[in-house]
Amino acid sequence: MKKTAIFIFTIAILYSQSTVAVYNANMVGVVTDVLTYTHSDLIFFRLSNQPTTHPECSTDYFSIDASVPSERRQQILSRLLTAYATGKEINIGFDNAGDCSHTRIRVHRVG
Repeated sequence: MKKTAIFIFTIAILYSQSTVAVYNANMVGVVTDVLTYTHSDLIFFRLSNQPTTHPECSTDYFSIDASVPSERRQQILSRLLTAYATGKEINIGFDNAGDCSHTRIRVHRVG
């Protein structure tokens, strides 16, 4: 019984320290590029004040991951294209510490 309790406790500690996608930063900027591809469900975009550093991800583009359901990706793409066409600033929520999306900065919110 004691070995089982120690095993369960160890698993719980390890699980609690696993990496999870996190929305932990916001940025406001003007959309300068929106990229989509026929061979991928990813959406890449840049802001006028694109970050130049990130501890794990490439900073050339932000990324909307392909794991986001299609309907939500379409809503996000619509918001990005509207912001791009009007030249108005948009606020995004992203992960500034890790969990990249196809090596780019993962975005969790576009608003």
